[in-house]
Amino acid sequence: MTEDNSELRFVSDLARGDAAALRAFDVRCRPLIGHALGVALRRWRPESPVQPEDLTQDFVGFLFLDGGRRLRSFEGRSPFPAWLYTVALRYFQRRLSRLAPDRRAAGDCPELAASDEHDPERALEAAQSAARVRAAVETLPPDDRLLVRLFFVEGLNAAEVAQTLGRGPSAVRMKKMRLLERLRSVLGLPSEAPVDTAVDAGVDTAKIGAGA
Repeated sequence: MTEDNSELRFVSDLARGDAAALRAFDVRCRPLIGHALGVALRRWRPESPVQPEDLTQDFVGFLFLDGGRRLRSFEGRSPFPAWLYTVALRYFQRRLSRLAPDRRAAGDCPELAASDEHDPERALEAAQSAARVRAAVETLPPDDRLLVRLFFVEGLNAAEVAQTLGRGPSAVRMKKMRLLERLRSVLGLPSEAPVDTAVDAGVDTAKIGAGA
């Protein structure tokens, strides 16, 4: 059985409530769901207190609603952890957006805002560069776009990404190297040119998902 078929079988077993699949879900997926909730909480920062465990349980209930209808929508086009992370992040953002306004603004990066505020040419150059990076990221497959989010938007290191996605750190580091090589190729940069800073400044989190 291929890895893709194995994940499809796992999700099918999970949706029908198989005990072994449910135990594996708790081990493999609870940390990832918790990370997605933490990211959403940092973005929306609701003024009233929230209970993370309650929100997590609500999300798990959402997955299993109507005989696991949302789980059954998984088609195996990206790794299941990547798919689940995106579904969880979107779910939590929808829930939290009802409790607080989106507070992302230039104030979150004051040094960037201050440097461009009185320099229209520099601001235009930065906007054009960001647009090129976003276009390059959108050419990537869904699981690679998720890695871009985790590495460059959320600032995780390889060990943290590996833990979030249930992969080995060495495999994640190799994947990051190949990802940067591909972005250099798409952006027309030399093989040794730094890409991390450009990607960090140019990605738009609203457009980076995992095909969920």
